[in-house]
Amino acid sequence: MTITHDSEETTQDALRQALDPVRAWVWDGRELLPTCPTCGHRPDLPPPAPLPEGEPVIDVVADRAALREAARMVALLVDVMDQRRPPRQVRDLVHPRVLRYVAAVPADGSGSRGGARLLSVHPVQPHEGAVEVAAMIRLRGRRRALAASFEASGAAGWMCTTIRVL
Repeated sequence: MTITHDSEETTQDALRQALDPVRAWVWDGRELLPTCPTCGHRPDLPPPAPLPEGEPVIDVVADRAALREAARMVALLVDVMDQRRPPRQVRDLVHPRVLRYVAAVPADGSGSRGGARLLSVHPVQPHEGAVEVAAMIRLRGRRRALAASFEASGAAGWMCTTIRVL
């Protein structure tokens, strides 16, 4: 928003004059439609498209154990970022690039503990065999978003394949 003086014309004023300030306009999703010039009645919009044929798609039933495991692993990875846990403890649970990334995140400028804290965790399962986690962490005194993805890895359970602090 800009600060204007009484004598200056704003962009909104120009738009109001161009669209005829007396009548209202209706957006139908593609274009602006004017109302009736005599009575102000809004134009009838076309009915929505019919639903496609066939059975409705059923959402994936979330695997609660997988969601709990992913949330627990995010907590472990935040502990590694904060240097409360050595990286070797999560070595078998994550992809090597994740381990390198987590170990390289600077939790505290002085190298001391207490720089990373987990504030909230929100795991979801977009499809079978995958879990994605959105989390909020405190890192170096600031709130940061954390995104992680997990894939089912057979007998080993779930493996973290990607993690990023945003």
